[in-house]
Amino acid sequence: MKILEQIKDNYSLLKNLSIDELNQLCEEIRNLIIKVVSKNGGHLSSNLGTVEITVAIHRVFDIPPDKIIWDVGHQCYTHKILTRYQKFESLRKYKGISGFPNPSENPNDIFLVGHAGTSISSAVGLKIGKDYKKENEKIIAFIGDGSLTNGLTFEGLNFLGSIKKNVKIILNDNKMSISPTKGALSYYLTKLITSPVINKPRKEFVEILKKIPTIGDDILKLTKEIEKKAKFLIIPGVFFEKLGIRYFGPIDGHDIEQLIEILENIKNIEEPVILHIITKKGKGYRFAEENPEKFHSVFPFKIETGEIKEEKRTNSKFVGQILEELAEKYEFFVITAAMEKGLGLENFAQKYPDRFFDVGIAESNAVVVASGIAKTGINVFVAIYSTFLQRAYDQILHDICLQNLPVIFLIDRSGIVGEDGPTHHGIFDISFLRSIPNLKIYAPYSLENLKKIIENSIFEKMPVFIRYPRDILPESLKEEYDEENKISIVPVGSLSFNSYFAYEKLKKENYKANFIPVSQILPIEKTQLGKILTSDKIITIEENVLSCGFGSYILEILSDMRIKKDVLRIGLPCVFIEHGDRDLLLDEYGLSPEKIYLRIKEFIND
Repeated sequence: MKILEQIKDNYSLLKNLSIDELNQLCEEIRNLIIKVVSKNGGHLSSNLGTVEITVAIHRVFDIPPDKIIWDVGHQCYTHKILTRYQKFESLRKYKGISGFPNPSENPNDIFLVGHAGTSISSAVGLKIGKDYKKENEKIIAFIGDGSLTNGLTFEGLNFLGSIKKNVKIILNDNKMSISPTKGALSYYLTKLITSPVINKPRKEFVEILKKIPTIGDDILKLTKEIEKKAKFLIIPGVFFEKLGIRYFGPIDGHDIEQLIEILENIKNIEEPVILHIITKKGKGYRFAEENPEKFHSVFPFKIETGEIKEEKRTNSKFVGQILEELAEKYEFFVITAAMEKGLGLENFAQKYPDRFFDVGIAESNAVVVASGIAKTGINVFVAIYSTFLQRAYDQILHDICLQNLPVIFLIDRSGIVGEDGPTHHGIFDISFLRSIPNLKIYAPYSLENLKKIIENSIFEKMPVFIRYPRDILPESLKEEYDEENKISIVPVGSLSFNSYFAYEKLKKENYKANFIPVSQILPIEKTQLGKILTSDKIITIEENVLSCGFGSYILEILSDMRIKKDVLRIGLPCVFIEHGDRDLLLDEYGLSPEKIYLRIKEFIND
């Protein structure tokens, strides 16, 4: 019988497994992850790299009551298997389990998280509360090396070092190689300095030395100096030590026996600790090992060949091509925050390396750097996902719009993104941008329209925000208007194609309506507004929450002009929307072609 089957109803049995059995368990987990992700899609490379360390954490610590807090959540699949094995086959499916930690589906997930850099601060706060309540639970923050580029991570580290709370940090480094010599030396050194034999009497030893007349303090200083210099020579963790956090490692993150030994040693150290482990992205699946970026977040694929079953055409690649073409005629920079490939910018980066900057997972920094470039009079694009744009709100307001700087934001993944769920849906950007002065917001409704908007943005003298979905827009789409018609269907950007279906169906049923797709959301073009206002019934349609969205903007205009019209706003409710196939979710929330048609027909006939 497989080890997973043996322990699925009682995960405490994990603590009784031999090293050989734990290695077998890791192999079974790795195969299960590959199997499920090949069918459902998901984050493969990073999760294959964290199998052994996750098993070791569950072996050494008592989860629950001990808590593990995941940074981003890209690396939590093994944890999900060990705590929700029976549900893992439903990963990322509608009504199935989320691809990220989610407390509503699993009490062993502490926070619902999909953005990087939060785990250390969250862990510190959790430990403060637990200590105050006299609850002696171990708190582990699991963070990837990519999150070390995030400013919030350093704020958390700095605070942790200052208050000395007993938080254990696992730093998963999957971008470095570890040589056998360095690995062995580092392992034995880490094993030695984490040993209870050394750590248990540490405080007592210090107290004894202090009591020795005359020479006690000198011996203590000498001992500390020797330890400090040894660490400077051998350990690459001096930075953390300077912050007041004890550093151990790096060690091999795929050696389950070593991991268990070291975790047992640091488990009861009553200080903040960081354990640096080296792992390999895509570990155990050749195609992911050879191309970890491709398999970071992947569509369903064939296990035997690594071939993506359905390589979808995306707006991201189209935008990347537009930028490449524009770069031949105009001077500009492109900045992104660790999303080069996802944004379709890899070719631009290769062709124009001196005009492309990836600042890492540091969205606020990306925006402020862009403000500096714009001050020099050179155009700059900031390419970013809608969900991550939220992280730079203050910088957008203070450093871009307040200064009225002509920075162009390419906002990818706007609207419902599907299987990544509530942490990644880009359904709030119209709402949170619309209240800021000195900006223009665009939502292209076709590829032709998207290209024109990006090309024209080069000549703007103010901040510009261009939002578009991941799924490819139609090649072209035309307005259909007759001033005699008293019904206007006014879709925004990505939902224009679905809305056109509804318009065509109504037209066949002899309803007299206008179809006026809008790409310039704020401020709306005066000619389009004039056409809209000729109608008695106005239907706005948007892939954004209705609260403070485009429909609300039209109502505000009508109110300010003291014009009374019958208005139907179709959009998303102001809720956090679950994960699932995008088309399925659009239908669920009334934004599929058929549902839009039915809503409009009901409104017209009311």
